[in-house]
Amino acid sequence: MRGVSRLRRKQIRRKESIKLIESAKLQRISFKQDKFNLAEIAELENASILVLDNIPALIIFSNGKIIPHLQSLGRLTTCPVVVVDKGAVEHVVKGADVMMPGVVKHSEFHKGDPVAIVSEEYIAIAVGIALQDSSNISKEGKGKVVKNLHRPNDVFFKECLRREESFEEEE
Repeated sequence: MRGVSRLRRKQIRRKESIKLIESAKLQRISFKQDKFNLAEIAELENASILVLDNIPALIIFSNGKIIPHLQSLGRLTTCPVVVVDKGAVEHVVKGADVMMPGVVKHSEFHKGDPVAIVSEEYIAIAVGIALQDSSNISKEGKGKVVKNLHRPNDVFFKECLRREESFEEEE
């Protein structure tokens, strides 16, 4: 069912933002800087978005998983990377999971780690969670490598472009 909802951003204390950042670091997300002037949390139905200095930094899911927001990759955050071929880009941007035959290169990661999915031009196109260790990836292999959780124009992306405006939720 589609409905109208409001994104609510509220300022949080430095101590609270540090706690979220430390949790993200434990999940293999690195930060390019340690100090931020403004920390806010945006509450969605099943997740929250940590906004640092007006840049969406992290998506915190209700199950405790944390991934970097697309808009923060390279600016505020880094994490393990999977490079996909041109044929996979269109599908991943539309929400498809990353399949092993589409992987061109990758950094080291373990099952459950957050992974940035980038094109061969190193443009971030999605963020997900590793479904297996990077050591299992081979050119001849089959199966899913990364579960796609965040992509351009999804609810997490759209919500950070607006502030306190109505939107239609995706199903």
